[in-house]
Amino acid sequence: MSESQQSLSPPSVPPKSGESPSWKAAYEKTLSELDSKKLLALLHATEAALYIRWQELENLPAHREERAQMEAAAKDLLAIKVHKLGWPDPCM
Repeated sequence: MSESQQSLSPPSVPPKSGESPSWKAAYEKTLSELDSKKLLALLHATEAALYIRWQELENLPAHREERAQMEAAAKDLLAIKVHKLGWPDPCM
């Protein structure tokens, strides 16, 4: 890649020690939201942050814990869609 070209993908840099990945902050905000209109926007933002972070992570044992946390968060987001927003359950 030449110097004049820019990469479209984010760099694969894990968060600094003690620093919460952006998906976690978005996820925590989503969990505490009560307004259904705001909740939907937060859900979408959290899913986008999870997607971006998933692409950044390498499939190394060092990232196993965060990937497990992300999978649990994704399941929680689906539960919120079904139980709080009334979406149909895709698992049924």
